[in-house]
Formats: sequence, C-alpha cells, structure tokens
Amino acid sequence: MVRRLKFIESYLRNARERIKLARISAESGFYNNAVRLCQESVELSLKAALRLYGIE
Repeated sequence: MVRRLKFIESYLRNARERIKLARISAESGFYNNAVRLCQESVELSLKAALRLYGIE
C-alpha cells in the first residue's frame, strides 16, 4: 500500500510540474508544447486516480 501511494504521489508531482511547464510554454508562445504538456498532465493524473482505486 505504501509503495502504491508513493507511485501516486510521484504521478501527481509530475503532473503538477508539467502544468507549470505548460504555463511557461504558453506564455512564451510555444502553444504546441503547452498542449502536449497539458495532455501529459491529464494522463499522469488519470494514472494516479486509477492506481488509487487499484485499476492498473
């Protein structure tokens, strides 16, 4: 259980980091990178939620 929670925390930490990078990319005019980073953030968040409920 502890290991699973560490994975979840890691996924969410990475998702937050990608959102920060997406904001920087968008502000710099790199919209394609911002969209890709947002997509990755959503995927990581979804993985975290699925892992939380034991769906892998």
